[in-house]
Amino acid sequence: MSRWMVNVRGQSFSAGGMDELKQLAKKGEIGGGDIVQPPGASEWLYAVEIPELKVALRVDPLDGMDMGDGSGAGLSPLVKGGIASVMVLASLGMSAYAVQLKNAIPTEQLQIHDESGEKGVSYKEVFITAKDASLKAEANPSSADVHPLKKDARAELLGKRGGWYKLRFEGKEGYAPVDAVLPGYYMADEKTKQDYDPLYNPDKYVQVGNASWTMTAEKTKKGISDLAASLQNNSKFPMTDIRVVATLKDAAGNVILEKEMPVEGVLGANRSDMIGTLNPAKGDTVTPARIMFTSEFEKIVLEDPKAADRWLDVVEVDVGKVDGLEATLVIAEVRAIPPEG
Repeated sequence: MSRWMVNVRGQSFSAGGMDELKQLAKKGEIGGGDIVQPPGASEWLYAVEIPELKVALRVDPLDGMDMGDGSGAGLSPLVKGGIASVMVLASLGMSAYAVQLKNAIPTEQLQIHDESGEKGVSYKEVFITAKDASLKAEANPSSADVHPLKKDARAELLGKRGGWYKLRFEGKEGYAPVDAVLPGYYMADEKTKQDYDPLYNPDKYVQVGNASWTMTAEKTKKGISDLAASLQNNSKFPMTDIRVVATLKDAAGNVILEKEMPVEGVLGANRSDMIGTLNPAKGDTVTPARIMFTSEFEKIVLEDPKAADRWLDVVEVDVGKVDGLEATLVIAEVRAIPPEG
């Protein structure tokens, strides 16, 4: 059987045929920005260039990119020389030549820029490539518009939620589809792209570790379930602004509760941490309970030792009276903390 060659973030392997490629694409193991080489060919193509494979791909920042008329007019001043050339070639179909040129761009052009903006493109920035796009209040196409986005301008990356990036543009914050922007790191060589992928795809690197739900006899009477869980960060960048969603189903499989919860604190690079609850002080009916990492609580208790009396190493969830309980916990949103500079 003739085999396809695949390169995903600098890692090469072979696939047995289009069916296998489609399965990998559906699982998210191949993205539109990864490159493939057909059997017997000498050129590499982006996965999104192959019609049969494109339909199986998940949303990808390079899929369906609109780069204008190819003139480069109106591009940000930081898009210079070879970088502008790559963007023009991308509008023509991202050919093998574009891949070769992209890999030839000096990595130093992607340094964290200084205040003058002369060093290059920041790793924490994206180029706005879509026309007539707007920041949305929520990661939903039907959500209210917050602020218009200007094509070819730069926006600051604040996080990722599913197929949406959370961005800051002209002082406003909101969400934009990942295929409405071009991440700065796509201009770099493969090694740099692999190194900085967690900044743009942090949800791939943070996972729910051990999670369990229990209901004690006392809490069952109150309809309270205890969630004990840890989160694992498998990248070299600290992660923060994490939001998790707990979904609970009854014995019949009906969803009885779906609750989104912010987790305070920073999940360190290449480490795991448990989450728990810091309850308000006795008599405080205004302050809500705070869900946070254990490491964040440990900082608080150093300043306020009495906070230890209000700490629970679980998250209490009001589930009501249910017959049986099936529960899941997933990562909804996360932001990677970029390097300083």
